[in-house]
Amino acid sequence: MRNQRTRRNTPTVIIQQGPQSYPMPELVERKPEIDPHQFLQQLGQMVMQQQVQQPRPETLDVKEAAAYLRISAWSVYDMCRTKSLPFFRIRSRIFFRRHELERWISENTNQCGMER
Repeated sequence: MRNQRTRRNTPTVIIQQGPQSYPMPELVERKPEIDPHQFLQQLGQMVMQQQVQQPRPETLDVKEAAAYLRISAWSVYDMCRTKSLPFFRIRSRIFFRRHELERWISENTNQCGMER
């Protein structure tokens, strides 16, 4: 004969509790510790110091030159292929000198800012 487990009929006790009430936090008006105008002024000074400390690179790659000229990288490659932009190569990579790009821009614009 199998060993049958006996099931005990134990009553289930359900304890009902009322909703717990938490104390309401006190509302305290906090004044800012830093004056917002003073904070913005200090932030502006920090940004200016950071810009002064980090000099602009004189040599640009294709993506940086495209961002500088505000054209696509494909246009920069095409202009290098036709040799209309001043560039130099190191192995297979193309680089630009910032001052040469600035001179190229000034040479290729007229007084109204339109291309020749």
